[in-house]
Amino acid sequence: MPVQMQTTGSGRNMRYPVLDALRFVLALWVTVGHYAVFPLFAGADTATKLGRTLVHGWSSIVFGTPAVIVFFVISGFCIHLPFRNRKKLTIARYYARRYTRILIPLAGGIVAFKLLADKRIALFDRDSILWSSILWSLLCEEIYYAIYPLLRHIRNRFGWTPLLILAFGAGSGVSASHGYAADWSPYGPIGTSLILLPVWLLGCLLAEQVDTLPVISSSFVIWKWRFFCWFASWVSEMLHFKFHVSLTHSMILFGVVAYFWVKKELSYGMHKRPWGLLVSAGAWSYSLYLIHGPVIGFLNRWQPPNFGYIVNWCFACFLMLGTSYVFYRIVERPSHEWARRIRVTEDLRPGPGTQKAYASSTN
Repeated sequence: MPVQMQTTGSGRNMRYPVLDALRFVLALWVTVGHYAVFPLFAGADTATKLGRTLVHGWSSIVFGTPAVIVFFVISGFCIHLPFRNRKKLTIARYYARRYTRILIPLAGGIVAFKLLADKRIALFDRDSILWSSILWSLLCEEIYYAIYPLLRHIRNRFGWTPLLILAFGAGSGVSASHGYAADWSPYGPIGTSLILLPVWLLGCLLAEQVDTLPVISSSFVIWKWRFFCWFASWVSEMLHFKFHVSLTHSMILFGVVAYFWVKKELSYGMHKRPWGLLVSAGAWSYSLYLIHGPVIGFLNRWQPPNFGYIVNWCFACFLMLGTSYVFYRIVERPSHEWARRIRVTEDLRPGPGTQKAYASSTN
């Protein structure tokens, strides 16, 4: 899942390492959200008001769904980045490259589900693992990749404004078709993809804005945005679980927040490179996204010895991270290298202010 951009004007390589770091943080956020937050107050007496407040309050600080929405913004950014300057897109090669990059690790992730989590899982019925697990977002991604050439054609002919208006209108309309939905299942893959399409398109829009973003050098500003984005995700969680406001309604609005946050992160990343360990880990964040579910299922089936709340939590996280990294080395990295050999654009002379770009992404 690394993101790179190469420019021809100055002959130097440009990268967006902040997106690599963000990917790992987001994948880890989803992982912790699915497993458990660090057991800081484990064992507290929940019979008391203070104990209940501490336990329930602490457990609510990590919520995975908004992190997935941020992934959609980053995915749209990375998919559109190399094609933003009206280069000729070789569609057959585009599909070959994209699906080589995505489907091979996805197939490996499904095998991991069957081996580690539950051998009885189905692949294609209503309860398919492709739809009834964290993989639902990847199914939406596949739909976006499939229709991207058409979306790009519409954007080139009519511009962003009509396309975004149409996407937001269609997404809001589909979302409103259910008063309250506990999850995305009532809409199915097509309906869910329509709901979240405007979020993905905002990432595409950001790919065209990135060259003109002002540099942010204030750590106070970026941390203010990080807190604001977390607070927006927490509010959406509380609205969902306490006031029955469906995520299928609130995540469109959160996607707008995510778009502005990622924009700020890109601006700050031009001033200060993120922690190198996070950037390196971003290379295998897709594997973490795929593999943490099967490992959690394996732990639930195996029931390892109880060594205490903290040791158990650390062991589980170590197992999820370690297994994901091994999966990356064996499955994801080779698929990425094979995909990069497929050329999908023609070399054209860049005009003033344009750049030749390469980007790869998965969500």
